[in-house]
Amino acid sequence: MKRKFFFASLMLMGASLVANAQGYKDGIEYYKVDKLDNAKELLERNLNAAATDKAEAYYYLGQIALHQGKVAEAAANFEKGIAANAMNPYNYVGQAAIALKNGGGEAKALLDKARKLTKKDPKLEMEIARAFYDANPTTYAKDIEKCIKNARKWNADDPNSYIFEADTKADKKDWGNAAGIYELAFDKDPNNIEAYVKYANTYFNVNPEMAIERLEELQAKVPNSALVQRELAEKYYADNLGAKAAEQYGKYIKNPNHFAQDEVRYVQLLFFGEKYQDSYNLATSLVNKLNPADEKVFYMKRMQLYNLVQLQKWPEAVEAGKSFFANALPKGSNYEVRDYTDYGQALQNAGLPEEAIAAYEKAIELNPNNADLIRFMGDSYADAENFVKAAEYYQRLVDTGNNKSNDLFTLSNYYLGIATAEGLDDAVKADALNKSQKYADEVDKLVPGNVQIVNQKAKIAKVREGENNNGAALDAYNELLNILDAKPDKSGYERYYKYAYNYLATYYFTKGDKATAKTYYQKWLEYDPENESLRNYVNSLK
Repeated sequence: MKRKFFFASLMLMGASLVANAQGYKDGIEYYKVDKLDNAKELLERNLNAAATDKAEAYYYLGQIALHQGKVAEAAANFEKGIAANAMNPYNYVGQAAIALKNGGGEAKALLDKARKLTKKDPKLEMEIARAFYDANPTTYAKDIEKCIKNARKWNADDPNSYIFEADTKADKKDWGNAAGIYELAFDKDPNNIEAYVKYANTYFNVNPEMAIERLEELQAKVPNSALVQRELAEKYYADNLGAKAAEQYGKYIKNPNHFAQDEVRYVQLLFFGEKYQDSYNLATSLVNKLNPADEKVFYMKRMQLYNLVQLQKWPEAVEAGKSFFANALPKGSNYEVRDYTDYGQALQNAGLPEEAIAAYEKAIELNPNNADLIRFMGDSYADAENFVKAAEYYQRLVDTGNNKSNDLFTLSNYYLGIATAEGLDDAVKADALNKSQKYADEVDKLVPGNVQIVNQKAKIAKVREGENNNGAALDAYNELLNILDAKPDKSGYERYYKYAYNYLATYYFTKGDKATAKTYYQKWLEYDPENESLRNYVNSLK
């Protein structure tokens, strides 16, 4: 099972959120690695914070809108940025980017104005290059080339021109060259988050260990970056490093610039990391604080159920299951097999076998060939003492050939349950007894000398002879005793000795051989010393 689908308690949701963060700058970092929705959320969330440079924030909000095709919204944001600080050159670049997309117009004048506000700035020059590139990389190829030359002439160690060049390689799916140039960029600037993250994202499918190593290096340098914290957690998760992913998410969730969907992921990671109580606590916190109409509530109620089942808190799990299934199913979502099997397990252990059966029936509708589900169904019916249905499910499993030797033994046992049940037709009972014998013999061949299997054969023979005491089970019980006597350690087998000696004593007594019967009664008593009635009976025999 692919585990995509967090190491913290409810404290993570409260006071710990005052941990250090980068405010609106986290939003800029998300924008630069093309996570536009995340970037917009963080920029808007921090827009009115005292530390926020609104001119800069509005520029990136404008760029996000522009990349999403919302030109009017982009223009409005660039205007707000200029209103916040007319000396910030970047919003003029944003306006020029709109003009370039519309055929040029005032673009040159706007770019000249931006350049005059900050002289020979390689970062600004590469924003201009991106405006040309986004408008038309072919039409403006010479302008783009000039921007790159300017940036490197003014500062050869500035990483922005190299990041831009790597981006153009990545656009052409030239992943190897892209990764190499990103690496050059963070060699120029060892703290450059954009270059590191883009390198990790580009190189992860080639060498995940190297990509993760680079992000670990970066996190040590910029420990408060929400983006870096999250990217490292995601890479651990994608590389199936569940424990590390959970620990990293635990750190990231403390950052005020985390996202609600990350809390949902953290609940799952805690669950798969077997931190069931922590996972349950966080899921419960989310259920309580989210709008009831939020689809994440459905998934968190699912996790409440899963965690309570693992914690074996059966009554609470039953209530969680009821709440989960009463919740509206989100559009595009479906119930999973585990939803019903976990609920069925909770019901079964809470002493509600009929309700458990109904839940397992739903599960098997979703996956009719799942051997574990078929066993669940059979065992659930057996718990409800419906051996006809129990045998029906195990017979289905055996008929597919997808069974284990123990399934044959269980099927034999359930057929024996039918054979000894009250109120069933004699022909049905006789057929069940024959089938019980058949599967006991089959499993005996597969696992010879097994105490439980030989005892099963003896029980079947005893049912066949009924009240006749004709010795039909003699051979099986003698075989059972031979197996038991050969065991160097007989602890744990006392009940089987009692079964065998009980039968043998009764058989010989019925046949009039009281001396032999007394011998077996005495042997029985050795394994049942607290049985005073038996002791008195043995003492009465002469």
